Amino acid sequence: MSQLRIFRRQSPVKVLGPYQRAVIWVQGCDWACQGCIVPESWSKTTGEVINLTDLQAWILEQPEIEGITISGGEPMLQAQPLSQLVDSIRQKKDLGVVCYTGYSLENLQKTGTINQKDFLSRIDLLIDGLYNKNLHGNLLWRGSSNQGLRLLSKRYQTLLEELLDDGDISAGLEFISTTERELYFTGVPHQADFRETFEAKLQTKGILLRA
Repeated sequence: MSQLRIFRRQSPVKVLGPYQRAVIWVQGCDWACQGCIVPESWSKTTGEVINLTDLQAWILEQPEIEGITISGGEPMLQAQPLSQLVDSIRQKKDLGVVCYTGYSLENLQKTGTINQKDFLSRIDLLIDGLYNKNLHGNLLWRGSSNQGLRLLSKRYQTLLEELLDDGDISAGLEFISTTERELYFTGVPHQADFRETFEAKLQTKGILLRA
């Protein structure tokens, strides 16, 4: 049975793609971008290993979601099981797929592996490019201006055009608190060094900030 190594999952989320979504952060990344808000997702040996059938069941039981967003970490390092996951979900429900990657679309199309190209064919909206702290901006669903919103299907074309016409600005952040005095945030901060600054303020109150 195929498995996926993930860092975290959350649903519903409204700030990482169109409408309400179930979000999966995969574990493992080689890019190590300066200013990454989730460095805990870099290691390839930590996180949670989960069977695809269990992850599929979790996604399908989420109410009122339009699709899934796959972030990380670097999803293209686990392209094959992610393709299997999307296929198994779409056999039961027509969900859209948004995916983040540090690779450029052109690089994946030209030199990507067979598994990476197969996964590309299942994605509706690809948010591509390495995060560049020096190019950080207040942008829709992405952190720096070199990153692109790449439509790979027509599913979100009209919506994306309308959103960008209203202004290419951040969708904001969502926060979840736990009983262990931890605070999780989801989304793309509109300013660089958001995590470090906010984390320092929370630590003075004994609260841990998690991405």
